[in-house]
Amino acid sequence: MIKVYSYHLKPPLILDQATGRGLYNDMLSYLNKENTAYRFELIYLPRRRLDLLVNSGQLDGLVIGVNPVWFNDKDEQKFLWTLPVMNDIDDVVSSKIHPFEYNGAKSMSGMRIGLVLGYYYFGVNELIAEGKILRDDASSEEHSFRKLMAGRIDAAIISRSNYDYAMKNHPELQGLFYISKKPHDQYDRQILIPLHMPKVQQQINIILRSAANDPIWQKLINSYR
Repeated sequence: MIKVYSYHLKPPLILDQATGRGLYNDMLSYLNKENTAYRFELIYLPRRRLDLLVNSGQLDGLVIGVNPVWFNDKDEQKFLWTLPVMNDIDDVVSSKIHPFEYNGAKSMSGMRIGLVLGYYYFGVNELIAEGKILRDDASSEEHSFRKLMAGRIDAAIISRSNYDYAMKNHPELQGLFYISKKPHDQYDRQILIPLHMPKVQQQINIILRSAANDPIWQKLINSYR
């Protein structure tokens, strides 16, 4: 059994730890069905604890749904990386009553921005460190929705996958928010693999290449949108 870590405890990526519901679990179930060499099991781990494993060289599994930039591995030299499992966008969301049009991190100067505790947001973190943006941390993006409705923050950075899932499953939220035309970021979610596991990377990439044309995989991804 190979451990597959995720620190994204949010819809639709992880819906319920106890029952194993969520997009990441379904992705790993697909990978398990498509190969006989390995069995993958999802484990939630907060980002700070994951960073301790990574930074100490004790990472004993994979990390799903991440991007090389987030692990300071833009050149993909520290870890192995799979093909993308999905694309995602980090939107800048504000109240429909007080809409905010994002135009780069500097356009947030003087604002209170809702972010997730422990997450890094390029450009924004740097201005927070300079005292130009006020960071309002929450345990999840769902909390940022509530803060926006209560007027406690000016805007929030929320992933498109999470926003779409919330609007689909909580119709009472529809029409309350404004999404900036310019997103904060667009990226691929991949799987991080330790350097000593090249055969695992090869096997997963073989499956992902075929999955691109598999209606079952496409239905899986789209079912959470």
